[in-house]
Amino acid sequence: MTTRAIVILTALFLPLLVAPPAQAAVQRVQFTSGSTYLIVEFLDDDLVHFELANGTSPGTGSPIFTTPQVAKTDYSGPSSFNHSGNTLTTAAMKVEVTAGTLCVKVSDPARLLYEACPRNLAQAWKGLSIGKGSMQHAYGLGEQFFTGGSANGDWVGRTRSPGGPYGNAMVYDGDNGPVGNAQIPVLFAVGAANLNYGLLLDQVYKQEWNLTGDPWTVDTWGDQLRWYTMTGPDLPDLRKDYMELTGRPPVPPKKAFGMWVSEFGYDNWAEIDNRLSGLRAAKFPVDGFVLDLPWFGGVTAGSDNTRMGTLTWDTTAFPSPSAAIAGYQANQGIGLMTIEESYVGKNLPEHADLASRGYLVRAGCAACAPAYLTTNDWWGRGGMIDWTQDAAGDHWHAVKRQPLIDAGVQGHWLDLGEPEMYDAGDWTSGVLPGKHAHADYHNLYNLKWAESIARGYASGTRRPFMLARSGAAGMQRHGVAMWSADIGSKLTALAQQQNAQLHMSMSGIDYYGSDIGGFRRRCSTPT
Repeated sequence: MTTRAIVILTALFLPLLVAPPAQAAVQRVQFTSGSTYLIVEFLDDDLVHFELANGTSPGTGSPIFTTPQVAKTDYSGPSSFNHSGNTLTTAAMKVEVTAGTLCVKVSDPARLLYEACPRNLAQAWKGLSIGKGSMQHAYGLGEQFFTGGSANGDWVGRTRSPGGPYGNAMVYDGDNGPVGNAQIPVLFAVGAANLNYGLLLDQVYKQEWNLTGDPWTVDTWGDQLRWYTMTGPDLPDLRKDYMELTGRPPVPPKKAFGMWVSEFGYDNWAEIDNRLSGLRAAKFPVDGFVLDLPWFGGVTAGSDNTRMGTLTWDTTAFPSPSAAIAGYQANQGIGLMTIEESYVGKNLPEHADLASRGYLVRAGCAACAPAYLTTNDWWGRGGMIDWTQDAAGDHWHAVKRQPLIDAGVQGHWLDLGEPEMYDAGDWTSGVLPGKHAHADYHNLYNLKWAESIARGYASGTRRPFMLARSGAAGMQRHGVAMWSADIGSKLTALAQQQNAQLHMSMSGIDYYGSDIGGFRRRCSTPT
């Protein structure tokens, strides 16, 4: 029978403590300095998990908390483990904790990878200082566009900044157009001779990574700092470990690998037929059409009577949808993907139904009425679905999305999922225990939305396929591809797309792309 090494050390001078090697069990060790604690949790030979905070420690009797970004929590522990004083060693890594400062040195185990020290831990905006050391390049950290048309794929010398006040946002950039800024907090640092590591900061709040100097710094909100470190012989091995931790993407349906066509938007079946006829005549191998807002009747700006949130076919413009979808599949080899958003017009029966069940985001408290969104009301006015409640997602999937799937719709376009519009003072069920404010869920909103769809597909035989404008670590495991929002129709924007695509691939998003030719048509005059 194996034993679990659980030792609590203080920052005072203590006699040398040596624990005997332990086999195949998760190992947790706690260090304290004054009111600050650090828990080191070894999940595998080359994967360690940290929690650092001021205040009362949760102890070492249970696993370190993980957010919904993390998929795998059943690691069996390292094959070997040795604890000697402030040094912890497995077969593939070494962790040394400095008494007093609680700085952490991580090695592979012979070469130092980084040293991380607490940064402003007593303040709300806190983080880590991470020694650059011998690292030369850095990749990952999700999606952020730079101006100037550079395809240089390296974070060293740059700052990865949040897109909005809470993190994820669509950012209006004069050069690139309105592009996505999606926070996926995994960093891959690379040095010479395969000196490299991966670091996932498992936080839900906005983050800023400054890699312009030495040390590098990362700052975020939240009571605790929790991060993983992966070691390995090369980048493919590190990425493999990261994908095991956050989840691997299912293979999309075969049809998704073809050419899909979209515009804003197709107003009826006849318009789709005309586009299909023209494209086929020009020898384009069309496989599907992506349907924008008109499929459910469009929206009415500034109105409670908008169609936003019906997710039901406008049968005046799109009569007999089931027969039409079957005909496209059987006779043309064409699939359909339908757009959906998380907003529901106030005067719709769907709003009343969701409100009665408590499935809408609320205006500031658990007993409050649904939040009423009126800002940037191009889509109308109304409420917002609380995807942090699994029951809300399951209900919406059953009553709205499943009928579309049963009729043959092959994909789901998740738009505005940053979320784009919100009440900053709202209340949701939440993704963190006891946390219900907007900042506590903003960056995981699209992740929970996608999760509800994947859960709906779990009982069937079809693989889910989604196209989303925003996301978080772990999005890929739900069958999500991402596109880079409404990029400009400029060659510099296309060049910048290569930069973003590289980092998104390293961040686990294998399926990522842009509107071909761009979307935003306001271009500068050629010189």
